Formats: sequence, structure tokens, C-alpha cells
Amino acid sequence: MTQEARDLSFGDLPFEDLPFGKIAAASPEALGLLMLKTDIHATRLDDRAQLAAVSDALADGVATAQDLRKRFPGLAPYEITRELQVPIVATDDDPMVGSIWRFAEYRSRPSRIVLYTRGLAPLEQALAGNLAKQLLGEASTQDVFVAHELYHHAEATRAEIPISRRYQATLLQIGSWRWRTGIATLSEIAAGSFAQTMLDLPCHPNVLDYVAWPVLRLGIREPVRAMKP
Repeated sequence: MTQEARDLSFGDLPFEDLPFGKIAAASPEALGLLMLKTDIHATRLDDRAQLAAVSDALADGVATAQDLRKRFPGLAPYEITRELQVPIVATDDDPMVGSIWRFAEYRSRPSRIVLYTRGLAPLEQALAGNLAKQLLGEASTQDVFVAHELYHHAEATRAEIPISRRYQATLLQIGSWRWRTGIATLSEIAAGSFAQTMLDLPCHPNVLDYVAWPVLRLGIREPVRAMKP
């Protein structure tokens, strides 16, 4: 783990309680390593493997974005989805599934990108004022999530092994036999890197999870507090 990631970790302090200034200024690598901390399977990898996995995921996101830019020069992500015949659907469905709050998701059968309007609302509330410019540049929140899910479409439809399966964590070992599983968070890290590259975002969009959290925790009853560095 890099020194920057160690500095961000603050021991056992949860991600959502980290100082916002440090999160907003963190490198994609450091944010990726923090994301792996929330993946119970990724914690089975040693520090060197985690760093390699994050680096590969970030690189995969960049490379995938560059490939699509070459195929569709000058087009925005939502325009690329139209060219690929992947419809974008907005829904007022409940964004909460268990303990997971959904902003958007990619569905493969049939291929489509779903934007959860009630899921995006607290994030858009939190990004009022100069914070949106600081974190998103000229992009909107919907732009970011369309791009994020566009990566998942590209990942699902290409021949290469998904980044989430390129690194395997051992769940159980008996002699030479091993039961292994992939690391789903790597796909999310790559999707964020993809969106950052496609939209020229100032930072890796995983920062948005932290931005939305105070509003969600408050039940969307009051503005975000402590949003300054």
C-alpha cells in the first residue's frame, strides 16, 4: 500500500468519516486502494497484489475509454450509448436494495443503463454550488453515471477476461485444491477510471460516494455539512 493510501486510511476510521479535503485531493490509486478495503474478498490479497490490482483496473478503465474515443470521435458517453444501441432509462424506483444505495446500474438482458432519479437526488443536492465544478468540471452527475455504466457494457461485451476476474482471492484451500473468487470492486474502480478519462473529470468519481453519504445519513433532511477541506 502506498504512503498516501496509509495516510488516508486513518486506522479503522470508516471511509465515510474521512476528512473530505483529503478524499477530494486523493489520487485515483489511493481511492482505489480504499475501495478495496470495503471488499471482503480483496482483503485476502496482500498489499503488493492489491496495488497491482488497482493499477491494472485504473489502466483498464483508461484504455477502454481511449478505445471508444477512437471508435466514436467527438461523441459524449450518452451519444456513444445511442450508437451502441444501449438505451438510457430513468426510473423513480426505490434506489435502496438491502444496504445498497443505487445511483445507476447496467443491465445486460437486454442491454440498458438505468438511472435512479431518487438515488441521484441526494448527490445532486450535495453538489450544489462550487463543489460540482471542483469534482465534476463541466460534467453533470448523470454524465458521470452514464459513462460509468458504459464501461460495464464494454466490459460485458468484449472478449477479454473482466478485470474483476483477473485477480483471484482464495476462500478455501485443501492441499493443492483452492476455491477462489474474483474481486468485484476492481470493476467499479475501472469504471470510475473510464468515466474520469471520458469526461476529463478532475478526480476519480468514487469521491461522489463520499459526497452523497452525509445527505443519505441525514435522511435527506438538511444540507451537507463539513464539505470544505
